[in-house]
Amino acid sequence: MRSLPIVAPEERSGVETASEPLPERRELQDTDLHDLLVEFYATVARDELLAPYFVAVDMRDHIPRIANFWSTIIFHTQRYSDNAFRPHAAMPGLTRAHFSRWLAVLEQTVDRSFTGVAAERMKALGHRVAESMQMRLRLDDSTQY
Repeated sequence: MRSLPIVAPEERSGVETASEPLPERRELQDTDLHDLLVEFYATVARDELLAPYFVAVDMRDHIPRIANFWSTIIFHTQRYSDNAFRPHAAMPGLTRAHFSRWLAVLEQTVDRSFTGVAAERMKALGHRVAESMQMRLRLDDSTQY
């Protein structure tokens, strides 16, 4: 699994540091997925590279569906039976950079509040999902879909 670089405080030009202590991390549970995804997509909505792909998405509709997806692959709840690839196939201009950023945001969001087997599984499965999508889209380092 790819780890994010550690940046010393003096190297964080333009990065705000939190004035409040971070919440204590705890084991990720199925019931946490909705709130975790709300936080994740709020970050995505502010991301210059990723935000354009979600402008037209109704998050009130999307988040419960994607929570069911993650619940199914992490906790084996069988709540998701749709095709997760189909919406991505309709997104023009996707590159490997989009998937790399998506993974970085996912890992940061999970790591901010959660630890344990399920949190690690979510991050690992995120990598598998991203790689699978890129293969199905036939993306390499130089192509766009």
